[in-house]
Amino acid sequence: MKAGFIGAGKAGCSLGRYFVHYGIPLAGYASRSMASAQAAADAAHTQSFDSFDKLLSMCDVLFITAPDGQIKGVWEQIRAFPVRGKFICHCSGSLSSAIFSEITEAGAYGYSIHPMFPFNSKKTSYEDLSKALFTLEGDREHRDQMLSFLSVLPNPVVEIGAEDKVRYHAAAVMASNQMAALMNRALRILESCGFSGQDGLTALAPLVRTNLENILRSGPKEALTGPVERNDAATVEKHLRALSGEEKEIYLPLCRELIRIAESKYPMRSYEHMERILEEEH
Repeated sequence: MKAGFIGAGKAGCSLGRYFVHYGIPLAGYASRSMASAQAAADAAHTQSFDSFDKLLSMCDVLFITAPDGQIKGVWEQIRAFPVRGKFICHCSGSLSSAIFSEITEAGAYGYSIHPMFPFNSKKTSYEDLSKALFTLEGDREHRDQMLSFLSVLPNPVVEIGAEDKVRYHAAAVMASNQMAALMNRALRILESCGFSGQDGLTALAPLVRTNLENILRSGPKEALTGPVERNDAATVEKHLRALSGEEKEIYLPLCRELIRIAESKYPMRSYEHMERILEEEH
């Protein structure tokens, strides 16, 4: 089946080049900006289209890689064209295929296909993207065809229910975007201790990198270290006295989650004293 893209941003450009690399035929790109569509087409060695209907007529699988807030509007535009038998997909993490209203009546098949991957460039390397897991949600009757379409890619594909999309996406945000927020807060605390921004990054890099590698290799329970893991309530109390109000709001719920992990690691150890300390700060 031949694929096409409406949207020439980071995800659309990267996925198009990725599909071509693994032998998926690409019809081309359409976008609000003809210049961006042409640039994406040039990068993927395909063609650009000046209208959605022309692109639609040339592909079997259409990916709408526009921002979440624009997906419904794009669908409402292309629904006016002949879409019978077409696979209409978006790549939003939080939206389900239900965004394609009345798609069954139009004779098309709707899917959300989400690569769990941070697209921070239009030129994402296929080596990096090949490590990502894809989730698939949508029309059950034709799901085997969509799985067959994706099977040429090296990526594992996990099917997910529409009702789980938002919680699934929240988990992805916690593990990726919010990691950046947590690092930023840690760096700000280090700066208050006299570190420069670069010195802070240099100091945290081996700690963060090694910890993350341990988590990915062995899971959070086996990788857990630190004062909560060793039930060092005195050190946690000192942290709480040293942190400001907003810093505590971040620190406290994370400590509670650490206690849950520690309790599963050491089921015979009591963390009641530490839990009381955290409760008193609430």
